[in-house]
Amino acid sequence: KGFLQQHRVRLTRALWLGTSEVTVGQFRKFVSETGYVTEGERDGKGGHGRDASGQWGIFPEFTWRHPGFVQSDDHPVVQVSWNDAAAFCEWLGRKEGKTYRLPTGAECEYACRAGSTTRWSFGDEQSDLGNYSWWSGNSEGHTHAVCQKIANAWGFYDMHGNVWEWCMDWYGVYPSGAVTDPQGPAIGSGRVARGGGSWNHDAANCRSAGCYAIVPTSRASYLGFRLALSPSGVRPEAAEDK
Repeated sequence: KGFLQQHRVRLTRALWLGTSEVTVGQFRKFVSETGYVTEGERDGKGGHGRDASGQWGIFPEFTWRHPGFVQSDDHPVVQVSWNDAAAFCEWLGRKEGKTYRLPTGAECEYACRAGSTTRWSFGDEQSDLGNYSWWSGNSEGHTHAVCQKIANAWGFYDMHGNVWEWCMDWYGVYPSGAVTDPQGPAIGSGRVARGGGSWNHDAANCRSAGCYAIVPTSRASYLGFRLALSPSGVRPEAAEDK
């Protein structure tokens, strides 16, 4: 109950958001310049995905380099934890002298909706979903290069499908009434993942309001991230919570 209930959210902070998800090539540059080793590589446990036999599970061989299917540098990077994504943001911020971070869940949904109030940013007709996203109905079981589908009304690509996206805040239940700049609770067990579903999800999970709570050390073949930039140089407080 309440899963489909809409409520009004007001955002007051200036924000820039990446038009696409962070790609394999961009993440590879980060690793090359810093020697960074992802959590899945460090702990030797890999990540969640589907093996060659079609079996889903956590496999040690699944990392961002080998996520369980073939990727090129223009695919969204996957098999990265929340902490890996945060490390990328910190590296790029130091490199460019800017304040990069992950978006809050509210910011992500705001960008996904692009002013709409319908199930998907383009309307309520599921038959149009394939024009805007890679989802379980057309993905053939893997990610695809970013920016191949139609962008939403604000110019953001893959806001539905392709991969779920890590968000900055801890997962929590939104108040039933109107809220301003929500950031989730101060602490929690799962980080928010948004971005309108993934290549592995059905149409219902690709809605603009789609949201999951995922343990921040988790890695999966359907989970990546998108960058946010705070022009003022001031990050929301939740960005400091590890």
